[in-house]
Amino acid sequence: MGLFKSRSDRKIERDIEIRKGVASLRRNIRDLGKHEISYVEKAKRARKIGDKEQLSFLKRMLKKTAAQKRMRERQLLSIETAVQIKTQAESDGDFARSMGAVAKSISEVYGATDFAKTQKNFEKAMMQAETLQQQMDVFLEMSSEHVMSGEVEGENEVISDAEIDRMLDEQVAHEEDKGVDTEIEKGLKDIQDELDKEGK
Repeated sequence: MGLFKSRSDRKIERDIEIRKGVASLRRNIRDLGKHEISYVEKAKRARKIGDKEQLSFLKRMLKKTAAQKRMRERQLLSIETAVQIKTQAESDGDFARSMGAVAKSISEVYGATDFAKTQKNFEKAMMQAETLQQQMDVFLEMSSEHVMSGEVEGENEVISDAEIDRMLDEQVAHEEDKGVDTEIEKGLKDIQDELDKEGK
């Protein structure tokens, strides 16, 4: 690839990097979700066998994982919003350039002072659009650096111990309810089998 890249080439490269970043975040969120489920299962086993030390450790890991997942989800939302703003800014830039070209053509045809002023105004609008584009590029680069740094701040404030305990209790209650339903269904089936035998 040449040393000097066109505006179109630079835009394509930026879009590719953005898509890679978004895909990486989504993949990381899925992985953290799997880890979260795994830690919940292990914590339930530790609670069942009465291993308080393991339970305490697993709760800390679950808390950290849940905090990381929530942070990644916030980062994904931020970059998706930034991309949307970038797309809108590019659309405004295209409109401004088109109107600038129209104003320039009209000015060349008529050579009137008023049209020259119109051209100047549109060119100023183009410069503002370019400035906005540059600001968006800087913002996306800063966001990308923050996302890839992997830092999770304030995990204690993001996920509380009460939330972790509630998560475990809900999982246990769900499994207990499921077990009770299975026992009831089995009992009803046994009764029906006995009735069928007596009917014969």
